[in-house]
Amino acid sequence: MTKILILIILFLAAVEDIKKMEVGHIYPASILALSFVNFFLKPYISLKFYLLNSLLVFGVLFLFWLLGGIGGGDVKVSTALSFYAGFRIWDILLFSSTIFLLYSLVLLKFKTKLPFMPAVAAGTLLSFL
Repeated sequence: MTKILILIILFLAAVEDIKKMEVGHIYPASILALSFVNFFLKPYISLKFYLLNSLLVFGVLFLFWLLGGIGGGDVKVSTALSFYAGFRIWDILLFSSTIFLLYSLVLLKFKTKLPFMPAVAAGTLLSFL
């Protein structure tokens, strides 16, 4: 059930990113809230591991943000998603980057800036399958 809610949140974030090239604060906050619900429902999950993994994800994506390759909303949503996905976040980021590369090759002729959140939503869906 939480996977479906996460996918709905990511879909809404992707729509907003396409329209405005921004992602609101409500999306990472919602994903983070669902992640903490997940921790309470599954007490065997190591919170320490998830915190360290999320810190690593934030660090890597923050560097991409500093270089101008990714937006701040993408960093926030991906970091919040790492609290839910754990180590699978790296699969999600790999799928997302591949999907983004494919559609950027097609759409780059039309736009100079492309939203990354649709690729994150699609990459998460692939990872959850």
